Amino acid sequence: MIQGYEAGLLMKVIIFLGPPGVGKGTQCSLLSTRLGVKHISTGAIIRQEIASESALGLRVKSIVEAGHLVDDKSIFECLESALSSMNFQNNDLILLDGIPRNLSQAKEFEVLIGKFSSKVDLVISLSADLNKLLERFERRWTCSACGKIESIAPHTDMSHYACRSCEKTGTMFRRKDDEPETVKRRFAVYQQETLPLVSYYADKNNLSIIDGLRQPEIVYAEIVSILLRK
Repeated sequence: MIQGYEAGLLMKVIIFLGPPGVGKGTQCSLLSTRLGVKHISTGAIIRQEIASESALGLRVKSIVEAGHLVDDKSIFECLESALSSMNFQNNDLILLDGIPRNLSQAKEFEVLIGKFSSKVDLVISLSADLNKLLERFERRWTCSACGKIESIAPHTDMSHYACRSCEKTGTMFRRKDDEPETVKRRFAVYQQETLPLVSYYADKNNLSIIDGLRQPEIVYAEIVSILLRK
């Protein structure tokens, strides 16, 4: 068993921090698939709430369709709704990706999981240098047919490239979020708003910092090693 048992805890949350494109979603997916650990992505739960057409979902849908960022109150209502619908066993591990993004959210999240007799057990910060991150995004392409993301060598003729998942040709494109100037802006926002959380969680003695730009399997192995020591 990866986690140690603590009486009275419904779940223990592992938060993933890191700049855009560092691999938070990739690692959460690997851990969830291989270890059977529950994974909560804020983007996914917001889309799920919208799809449910609940009163909350319809309100969030109107915010998104108007081109606005979803406010913290709505995000946490979606998160609470998702947590309430999940079947937890004592001391379940939960992987959280996409929140908190700032100190205010971190404190609000602690209040929320307190309602579920739970705590933040570990924070994993995946670090990355901006220039190396830009190199990663230069290789990042998305298939318009199946939605899969691939890492493709620079200077590849994309007009004749076939997606490795659906095998369709000429369907790869670069999302606006993956363009260099957008990445730089998102990285700057991360440094200003989210990076201070590293110090916040370090003071709570539950932070582990990992180089996120190595091969995914190497990063995964280090994360599992950390979990085994918990």
